[in-house]
Amino acid sequence: MKSKTILTILLTAIVFFALGFLGKDFYQNRLKSENIPVTKNQSDRIQTKDETKTENKNTDFSKVLKGKYILEGADYAGFEFIDDETISWTNEMFPMDPDTMRLKWIDEHTFVTTFTKNIEKGCPPTNWVRKIEYYDGHKLVIRDYWTGWGESKDKSEVFYKE
Repeated sequence: MKSKTILTILLTAIVFFALGFLGKDFYQNRLKSENIPVTKNQSDRIQTKDETKTENKNTDFSKVLKGKYILEGADYAGFEFIDDETISWTNEMFPMDPDTMRLKWIDEHTFVTTFTKNIEKGCPPTNWVRKIEYYDGHKLVIRDYWTGWGESKDKSEVFYKE
């Protein structure tokens, strides 16, 4: 009789542990992908997405973006805007070793990053060209313009403020 009770408790514990472990990613991804229709600005006036897009056109992001922004669906990968001239990229595989880059703003929305670490001798540094498409204080959408060898399409990436 005792062995059936212990076995039942053990199996129940294993099932709940598995659900908690596997369900964590599902829950986090669902929260990140929820589309919040309105945001509040400093005057506590609710603004719609269309107004935010218009406001984004007039925003100088070189002065607004500070802190860490995590790539959608990732645990660690993302950008950290350190100051006006420095940005770091954290890779999902090596979160304790972020890549530091020089940051150069072309205009209020577009920036170029240049890796400061020389990976291969005789090769020029890697450059990324990015453009801010949308920012509401929490969600950041950045357009990645392909600048490497070969054929690849430009793509937009979604980040969330940490």
